[in-house]
Amino acid sequence: MESGYTFRLETPADFAAVEALTREAFWNVYQPGCEEHFIIHSMRGDPAVIHELNYVCEDASGLICGHIFYTHTSVIAGDGQVFPVITFGPISVHPEHQKKGIGSALIQMTMKKAAEMKFPGIVITGNPAYYHRFGFRDASDFGIVFEDGSSFPAFMACELEPDALAPIHGRIQFCPAFSSIDQDALLRFDQQFPKKEWLRLPGQLH
Repeated sequence: MESGYTFRLETPADFAAVEALTREAFWNVYQPGCEEHFIIHSMRGDPAVIHELNYVCEDASGLICGHIFYTHTSVIAGDGQVFPVITFGPISVHPEHQKKGIGSALIQMTMKKAAEMKFPGIVITGNPAYYHRFGFRDASDFGIVFEDGSSFPAFMACELEPDALAPIHGRIQFCPAFSSIDQDALLRFDQQFPKKEWLRLPGQLH
């Protein structure tokens, strides 16, 4: 990747800049407007957040232009047994700094650190064409299915040690903040940022 970028752990002093960055990165990408910045904001202080893996990237001027967000999650077996795993996302790179390897660098360095922390594996949703390069495969290959019991290519998992996911099977249970979004609270939160136009664009998911 290009020189001039530095990576470090996120600190509380970065929170506002990270949320603004996330808004810029996701605005009108998957839906009109976005929710990702509000999700991160609403999870500040949540014990599910893995602060030791949340990294930022700064450009040469010291502005935050990249960020990765990790949380604890669980796989619930049919008999109720709970298996701890982790997930990352959102991953945010400012539009002016995309296609420069920042996202890949954030993923690779934090996956290495997660392995050192002895987490068994990572379960995510995302673009298979992008994430397969980091070792992700269909989560169903490991006996892990989505919250509703389904399997689909965008739902993936990666072992952080050989066979670390072998004993883990069942339905994923992501943090409720990722799906239970108070739309009124989102709109109020978004008002503190510069006004942007909400657009319905081809390729959006919602």
